[in-house]
Amino acid sequence: MSLEWTVAENAAWCDLVCGGRFGPRAWTTPSRPPRYYPDAVTLTPDATAADILPFVDGSAGCSVKDSFATLDLPGFSVLFEATWIACGPGVPEPGWRRVTGHAYPADPSVAVLSRGPAAVVAHRGDGVVGLSNFSGPARAWPGAVAAVAAAFPGVPVVGYEHGDALRTALDHGAGALGPLRVWVR
Repeated sequence: MSLEWTVAENAAWCDLVCGGRFGPRAWTTPSRPPRYYPDAVTLTPDATAADILPFVDGSAGCSVKDSFATLDLPGFSVLFEATWIACGPGVPEPGWRRVTGHAYPADPSVAVLSRGPAAVVAHRGDGVVGLSNFSGPARAWPGAVAAVAAAFPGVPVVGYEHGDALRTALDHGAGALGPLRVWVR
């Protein structure tokens, strides 16, 4: 599983939701993105503040996803550290369904899936499908992974998690691909 594909998919997802521009080392958006989305995502481990800060609204609340945990961002602090993951195959469960009329872009590369109190968003990138915004009890994680895999068959499922959600993912077969940090001003 390629960390670069995982990072590229995540940046493409942010671009689909927020709009922006791809530079050689970072994706950035000039206007403040929706809540919980970054103003920038690094695309290479050698990205620097100069690849990001001139292209974003750097005022208070600006956030940067440091995809390789290699940035030095003066005036920013680390909001959280996380781990990119390649998800296990999951455990198929009946009842997962696509949700229509959600707030995400109406695009064939996007699937919002739910089962009872659990939900997850999937985005098909180049070579991988990103799993994000999982909500629900930890026991629903394997079913969410399987639902994402079923929505986009034959494509590896990737994402990132931190804290208890990371432990849940690893306990259910996910493998760590590398560290990331989210910085905030």
